[in-house]
Amino acid sequence: MRTGKITYLYISICTLAALLLFSCSENDNSSQESSSPKVVQDSLSILVNRSSDPNLNIEERKQIVQEALDKVNLLPTDSIKLKHLAILSYNSIQLKDSVFFRTINKETISLAQKEKDSVAMAEAYWDLGIFLDNTKLIDSTYYYYNEALAIYSKRNNQKKMAFLYNSISTIQRKLGDYAGAEQTTVKALEIFKESKNYFGMSNSYNSLGSITHSLGDIEKAIQYYKIASSYLDSLPTDKSYNQIFITNNIGVSNMLLNQYREAENSFEKVVNFKNLRTINPEFLAKAMVNLANAKKKLFSTEDLEPQYLAAIEITKEYDNTFSEATSTGHYAQYLAYIKDTVKAVQVAKKALVLSEKAENFESLLRTLNFLTLVDKKNASTYAQEYFVVDKKLKEDERKLRDKFARIRFQTDEFIERNELLAKQNELLIREKRLWSALAVLGLIGIAAILIIVIQRIKNNNLRFKQQQQESNLEIFNLLLLQQSKFDEGKKIEQERISQELHDGFLNKILGIRLVLLGLNKRQDEKSIAQRAEVITELAELSEEIRSISHELNEAAFQKMQNFIEAIKSLIKTFQTASETLKYSYKFNTDLDWDSLNSTLKINLYRIVQESIQNCIKHAEASTIFVNFDVEDNFLTVIIEDNGKGFDSKKSKKGIGFRNISSRLEKVNGTLRVDSTIGNGTKLIIRVPYLNEIDKIA
Repeated sequence: MRTGKITYLYISICTLAALLLFSCSENDNSSQESSSPKVVQDSLSILVNRSSDPNLNIEERKQIVQEALDKVNLLPTDSIKLKHLAILSYNSIQLKDSVFFRTINKETISLAQKEKDSVAMAEAYWDLGIFLDNTKLIDSTYYYYNEALAIYSKRNNQKKMAFLYNSISTIQRKLGDYAGAEQTTVKALEIFKESKNYFGMSNSYNSLGSITHSLGDIEKAIQYYKIASSYLDSLPTDKSYNQIFITNNIGVSNMLLNQYREAENSFEKVVNFKNLRTINPEFLAKAMVNLANAKKKLFSTEDLEPQYLAAIEITKEYDNTFSEATSTGHYAQYLAYIKDTVKAVQVAKKALVLSEKAENFESLLRTLNFLTLVDKKNASTYAQEYFVVDKKLKEDERKLRDKFARIRFQTDEFIERNELLAKQNELLIREKRLWSALAVLGLIGIAAILIIVIQRIKNNNLRFKQQQQESNLEIFNLLLLQQSKFDEGKKIEQERISQELHDGFLNKILGIRLVLLGLNKRQDEKSIAQRAEVITELAELSEEIRSISHELNEAAFQKMQNFIEAIKSLIKTFQTASETLKYSYKFNTDLDWDSLNSTLKINLYRIVQESIQNCIKHAEASTIFVNFDVEDNFLTVIIEDNGKGFDSKKSKKGIGFRNISSRLEKVNGTLRVDSTIGNGTKLIIRVPYLNEIDKIA
């Protein structure tokens, strides 16, 4: 994904610079430019050309841009200033100086607004979107890309719209909106195909490869990458620099297909590309890590540690903490591979800190998962942190997708309105031509008759179009209503299944994991027997997962045939996990618990499971008491512990309490929490019940 963006960034630099420089050259002979000193104009053109030279290092380019900016300020004409500023704004993106870029970009936007130059405004918004993308401000990036897209749509600039679609597709892909990313990329591809823009087509197929790769269809992704490469080969100019990004993508895909030799060959081509250390050192560091990983998979006897360290040094040199975190994490895995576990843990912890600092969440999750494997002592802590981070990321991504959906809807609406206006303008032009023809015919003597006939036809067409528009609007409103109902139902079902997974599946896995961590340290007969019971628990968990996948036909609610035994088994599972925590339970034997409604039984089971889990994680209790009783037409469930307690009137309820309350709402139940600091916690649950016999009667 990142390589596709880098490829597109370099492409856009060349294209935009060429377009704007050509525009500037057309105005060299204008009276406005001739009023500036010739020496300033000549030296400025040279500086602007050199400011995008990829063979210069960042500091040299920054110095050139600053010198050019000083000369731009000497120009007397704002329109000429703006053309030079637009180029410098783009060329300053890669200078790694946010203040410097922001200053130039802000001045460009301000001058474009003053001159009412919509093209320059769109280019400046696009520059700002690319810059914000590099700083991980995804929502702002998406906003400015759409601002630029709206301007180009109004001007019907299809070429710029296509490149922007590919940029927007990259943002959608980062958020996991693969369907939206694919649709946006296809829009770009259609425009490029129509104009036979092979460069743009290559970029689009490369993007489709990245999307398909993210969806798990690796072989199809490689096919798209090869198509992208073939279009670059069709170009008359040398595009070998752009080829290396596609080559790297193919190598990454080969790694997932276990084709390590092919991956090694791809990464070797990238690493050995001429002048890559000068042109794009950060991408070189990434390729070096990829190459080392491929060699590791091939069980190479070569000492790969210098390669990892060299890549890390490059990321440090350019203060790229994001890439440094990724490279450090892979280095830690290599240390574990060569059996240097102690150092591997140390390096992994460093990668963890870097990942958090750079907000590199992909590296953070990968490192946490790695530490659960190599740092056995703290495995449960890392596993819990992994769960928390992963959950938060998914929630943030969902919120951003919703926000982007609203922006996309508004942008699409704006584009459709522009297209309608364009059609109306075209219709007006046709009408003007028609009236001219009628005027000529009127000179011949039959103009009056033709005008009447044509006017009637025109009125009929307008009425027909008006009726057609009204019908289309009605259909569109019906589709929106249908979609909103579908989305509402989908959201409710997702929340219910999410709750089932959290309360049942995840809690059981944590309980079994805790048991296994304790039993793995003992080899006596009792522990062996307990491990056998845990294996049985895993089999039951497998059945439960299968039942959840078929829950729409309510099969999951029919599995709990012996309710009391299921509760006892649940308590026994938690008891096995801890030898210090004591449990006691009591049941009213006058009631046939198995005759209760299936929905009521499964919700009571989940509530007890969630409550005990909360006691273990938060209460620090030594005893837990569970009581099932019947009062009149109500079931009463009491879960009580002697833990540290909390102020139930002030403390905020966590997701566990919210899930319990949500389940009680489904069965018309109530919850009372009695707890004070230092005196334990008591949950009193009352639920009206109706058994299956009562329902038949």
